[in-house]
This record gives sequence, structure tokens and C-alpha cells, in this order.
Amino acid sequence: MTTLVAISDTHGRHRSVDVPDGDILVHAGDFSSFGSEDDLEDFNSWLGSLPHAEKIVVAGNCDHICETSPAEVRALLTEAHYLQDSAVEIAGLKFWGSPWQPIFHHMAFNLPRGEALAEKWAMIPADTDVLVTHGPPHGILDRTSRGQQVGDRALLARVTEVKPTCHIFGHVHESSGMVEQQGTCFINAACNAAGDRPFVYEL
Repeated sequence: MTTLVAISDTHGRHRSVDVPDGDILVHAGDFSSFGSEDDLEDFNSWLGSLPHAEKIVVAGNCDHICETSPAEVRALLTEAHYLQDSAVEIAGLKFWGSPWQPIFHHMAFNLPRGEALAEKWAMIPADTDVLVTHGPPHGILDRTSRGQQVGDRALLARVTEVKPTCHIFGHVHESSGMVEQQGTCFINAACNAAGDRPFVYEL
């Protein structure tokens, strides 16, 4: 049994989050609000202070440095596996991480809905056990405060094909939660509001 601890959208407030222990910590993006080098260094230092044996990080739309300087990010983020359309295998589990989401203001990792995003999701390997994206699939923990479901349909289609054991994401702060559908545990791990806590999932 492997214990995952899922967190997302801390926006520079990671040190105020009460993070439970576990085997693998997964952060699904927006660790900062502006994505500067200082933000990244502080985030990396915090990751190093946590007891989890392994950490996985995917960027979000606010983490601008991750889009503009991915090589620098990999060099500075020494305390985690940084996944950007890439994979890592830990404890026999295959993780895939991707930061993209439908266009949202003038932010990082924006792509138009449709073919451009579908091409990114097509890269997700069929044998993925744990999928980590910043944005949600359409219709699953993706409802905004205005009632709009803003998740991506192409991502939902690919997740339905791959059927990972767990899909961790964030981005839509208002829909933080966990739900199981068709054999996949979906976790919107946003921890932006006071009192939000990381999610724990065993597999």
C-alpha cells in the first residue's frame, strides 16, 4: 500500500498548510502567484522540509518560470520530480504530469480547447497509474463560483480511455474535493482557502 498526499494551488502559502505524512507528496500546480525564481527556491526549501520520501510537482498557470525557463526549474527544484509532459515511476506506480489547461487570461501553459490540448493529452501513456494535471477534466470537480464547468473535454476523453487509478488536479479552487467514477479516483486538491487540507489516498 502506498499513501499519496495531494495538494495544489497553494499560491505561495504552502508553509501555512498542515500537510499529513505519507509516502508520496503530489503538488498539482500553482505553487506560486507570480512564478519568480525566489518563489521557486522557497517552495523547494519547503518541500525539502517535508517527511515524504518522494515528491512530484506539476506547474500551473501562475508558475510562469516553469514555462519560460523549464531547464532552470529542473535545476532549482532539487527536492521533487518535476513533470512537464513526462513520467516517473515510483514504488511500481507510473505517474504522468502535464501543466496545460484551456486558455485562462494571459497566464502560463495556456492552449486553445480542441486539437491543441488533445495533442498534449494524447501523450499520456496508456499504462499510467496516477495522472497529475493542473486543470480538471470536464464535468468533474470543475465548477466555478459562477456555476460554469470549465474542465477540458479532450482531457476527459483521454482519461476515460486510459482509466488511471487516480487523477490529481487543481486550478478550480471552488471545487476542491474527491470523487470516484468508473474506477478512477478524481481529486481536486486545491488548498487555496483557509481551512483547506490536502487529500490522502491509498493505492
